[in-house]
Amino acid sequence: MKTRLAVPVLLLVLLALVPAAPAAAFNWGVGADLGYNMFMPASDYGGDIENISYFGWPLGSQLLFGEVPLSSGGGLRVSFAGEKPTHEAWLGTSLSYFSYSGTSLHMLGLNANYQYNFETSGGVKPYVTAGAGLTRLGYSPESGDGTSAMSATFGGGVGIAHKMGTGRLRGEVRYDQITEGNDDDDDTLILKGGNLGFRLGFDLWSQ
Repeated sequence: MKTRLAVPVLLLVLLALVPAAPAAAFNWGVGADLGYNMFMPASDYGGDIENISYFGWPLGSQLLFGEVPLSSGGGLRVSFAGEKPTHEAWLGTSLSYFSYSGTSLHMLGLNANYQYNFETSGGVKPYVTAGAGLTRLGYSPESGDGTSAMSATFGGGVGIAHKMGTGRLRGEVRYDQITEGNDDDDDTLILKGGNLGFRLGFDLWSQ
């Protein structure tokens, strides 16, 4: 039930962020990222889990490190803007699925963001971005009942974008705070902590 409610809420937030513009002036784009992330678990775990670093080319939707699910924030990015793309809204989407000998693990991530692109005379524009999202982890064993948990993510970053025709190259530094995700038995499936990321991405726009 939580998942069914969370997805429409995120989509409504994204639509609210899109500035009002005539249909002819509306612009949209799709993109992806590659980069480096460092997940820093909260001190609540007593130092039993050290910082975890990981790199993706491209930056995958999620990565499983041992028994620690990590949300990279990568995956497919869908962006929306008006004729003058000073104000931009984008939705980060990601999905991973692992299956082995009847046991499966899936992870779904949605992240709604606002981005302000500073106006400059050249093709290089600095920007700031912030947003929040949800990550859902589901586990189904070969026998017995499955389990799932949901975690919230919120954070922001700064970057520089370079326009290349109808494309755009981005470089960004971002920090996100991840909340703990527990199942119905109060077992922790998603660790809470901070995630520091350095990303390089490319978007292709409709115009």
